[in-house]
Amino acid sequence: MSTADLSTEELQARCSRGEADALYELGRRYYEGDGVPQDFGRAAPLMKAAAQAGDAAAQYTFGYMCCFGIGVPEDKIAAIKWYRQSADHGYTEAQYGLGYMCDTGQGIRVNKMEAAKWYLLAADKGHAGAQCNLGNLYFNGAGVRLDKAEAVRLYHLAAEQGNTDALFNLGRIYESGDGVERNDEVALEFYREGAMTGDANAMYIMGMRYLSGNGVRKDERHAAKLITASARKGNDDAVFVLGTMYCSGIGVDRDPAMAARLFTAGMRRWNEHAIYRLGLLYIKGEGVPQDERRGVGLVKLAAEMGEQDAVSMLAARG
Repeated sequence: MSTADLSTEELQARCSRGEADALYELGRRYYEGDGVPQDFGRAAPLMKAAAQAGDAAAQYTFGYMCCFGIGVPEDKIAAIKWYRQSADHGYTEAQYGLGYMCDTGQGIRVNKMEAAKWYLLAADKGHAGAQCNLGNLYFNGAGVRLDKAEAVRLYHLAAEQGNTDALFNLGRIYESGDGVERNDEVALEFYREGAMTGDANAMYIMGMRYLSGNGVRKDERHAAKLITASARKGNDDAVFVLGTMYCSGIGVDRDPAMAARLFTAGMRRWNEHAIYRLGLLYIKGEGVPQDERRGVGLVKLAAEMGEQDAVSMLAARG
């Protein structure tokens, strides 16, 4: 009988005998809250015991818990250790995870060649994230030869599985003609599909297209919905553009107070354009109490960061 078919009591009995598959299954149930209350604290020692007993799935899962501090203190180095053991057993998610850690330098020095090695193993098994990230390496010639045709092939494989990053990358590539023959209609379809799957960048691009009527019928209200959704997912450009829309009443009811809140959010991310526009609101007293001194200070800060409208405004003011 499979451990998945055992009751919690039967699993506990097998765990007491140190059976790796039972330790993993009971740990998984507590990790996911499957038939028992979710309890990461109880899941962690079970996963670790199963990992130490050589269970590849447990090694990956416990490594993931270490990576993100789930039920245990965050420990990227320990995550690398467990990912590597699992990846050496051929566990696909661990191969991808180890590639990502090498790619981004988490718990280990950045090593694009090592990242490509692990991504390739996972990509060959159909892992969409690995296919997309390996495509990134080929597109930029990082850790592998520069090969944009191979990058596009990998992006297509990932996009067919709904990978949002791959969909956006293909939109960008077909829009620019970088590595393929330029085709704005194809680019639009990839951006549209990416937006439908919830990708913040694709939603922003589609929003801007609807705002200007670029390749689609101009629709400022629909643009506002897409840009709002992108902003809620943390896209900095969307946050700023949405602020300008509320400032001018484009696609939304004019609301300087909302614009000020959005520009403030942009300011906290050190967006020089948002800092400049927030400064203007303080100078005019729109959406915020009038405070010319603060407003000019913000405009000066934006100018120091290279915001050209802010530079021009200060020059005009002498």
